[in-house]
Amino acid sequence: MPKKKQRLSLSDELRQAVERSGVSRYSIWQQTGIDQGSLSKFMDGERGLSIESIDKLADLLGLHICSADAKQPRPKGRR
Repeated sequence: MPKKKQRLSLSDELRQAVERSGVSRYSIWQQTGIDQGSLSKFMDGERGLSIESIDKLADLLGLHICSADAKQPRPKGRR
């Protein structure tokens, strides 16, 4: 039986996006104000980031964060 592919966490996805971007941690700090120590610990998998920091990082990298499992809203007027 084939193994089910495990989904990455939001933190893991964000770490990969930072790595793929080629933007240095120093540059991220300069452009977002995210503390260098916090960013380094996040990138090393030692801690998480605040929602505010995630928003700043996603904005810098041009990311839109959404759930792949999110249900589509029902059109108005239909039940």
